[in-house]
Amino acid sequence: MKKCLKVLKWTGIVLLGLIIILLIVRFIGKQHYSRTPDGGINEVMDIDVNGQKQWINIYGEDRNNPVLLYVHGGPGNPTSSIDWPALRRLAKDYTVVNWDQRDCGLTGIHDSQNTAITSEMMQLDIDRVTDFVLDYMNKDKLTVMGMSWGSKYGGDYAARHPEKVDCLICLSIALDEFSDAYVNQAILDYAEGRIDFHTAVDTYGYEMFFHFAPYDATQEIALQKKYYEGTKLALAELTAHDEKYRALLNDYEPAAYVDWYHDQSNQALEKKAVEMEKIERKLQKRYGYDRIVGLPDILKDTDYSLAAAVFFNPYYTLSDWARYRPDDYDDETTDRLSANFPHLSEITGFEIPVYILQGDRDCHCGAEQKYLEQLNAPDKEFRTIKGDHTSTLAHSEELAEFIHEIAEKQKNS
Repeated sequence: MKKCLKVLKWTGIVLLGLIIILLIVRFIGKQHYSRTPDGGINEVMDIDVNGQKQWINIYGEDRNNPVLLYVHGGPGNPTSSIDWPALRRLAKDYTVVNWDQRDCGLTGIHDSQNTAITSEMMQLDIDRVTDFVLDYMNKDKLTVMGMSWGSKYGGDYAARHPEKVDCLICLSIALDEFSDAYVNQAILDYAEGRIDFHTAVDTYGYEMFFHFAPYDATQEIALQKKYYEGTKLALAELTAHDEKYRALLNDYEPAAYVDWYHDQSNQALEKKAVEMEKIERKLQKRYGYDRIVGLPDILKDTDYSLAAAVFFNPYYTLSDWARYRPDDYDDETTDRLSANFPHLSEITGFEIPVYILQGDRDCHCGAEQKYLEQLNAPDKEFRTIKGDHTSTLAHSEELAEFIHEIAEKQKNS
């Protein structure tokens, strides 16, 4: 018994020692990353925004640089817990303002509120935050960079206040109904025979046959099955030189999806549809079409250490981490804002330049590029990088290069 107690005692001492060492290392690291660059700025504040204290960080290497406001995605998915190494790579060209929106992230941690969040409230918030930043930094204009939902949120602001915005940068742009309508029309054109399989692939890519199920009870079953025949043809082409994975197609009959959709009480059909989905997912993952959407998946794809970003985060205290929530808005709030906020796709022109950076597996068959082609703007550009919905922030070196090119354009304009 005494021997056991002795082991427990020393185990406790060792664990306590390790915790103390980790806290010391974290403290030193936080002190290092909290430093202000010579001639630059690194300030954190909770500013009054229409009744709530909202968190912002202003970081830059030269106070004379233009200002960039980063508008995070969601609604309600701030990235302040992990994004600071990526955003600091932009600091050579811009003074970057990171902002946790209403009742989420550090804003929600420091001043949590239970009031219903409306689109009108969000518009007033970004108006207030932008006016504060412009006044604080003594600037007439700033650049807006929105990520996903943030492109919609920031794009709406840029359209309403072009006199205060130099340009709009959209990362993983959110186009909502435009993308849906574009893809649905492509599917219908193929299913009804207006374009053949290879024309569909050449125009929209294989992605069209993997992520967009034509489940519509009013649509003819034959048209739905024609679409899934295209899915099997696409997988056959992708597996043409891959014997191991091509063998999976021997048991792949995707029309089972359609049969089960129209007879969902049939357990045998449901079982078959589930088996088909497993085969399809395995093949999609093999060939890079398993689209990843959502902030948690950024953990798999960053070009900087996420563990270090979290551990040495200069803006989060241990108390903040104890109250941290990865998803800040409930489903009702998210759905309401997503549905009711002005749609970016309804804006047909901007008075400012518009630049889009998109993951090549997050292009919705080219809908985003088509939107930009149709958009009237003084200057515009669409660029893809390898990856999914989160890659535009996770691949920080490529992001920094893209932002640098934009900054050079702005200097020369």
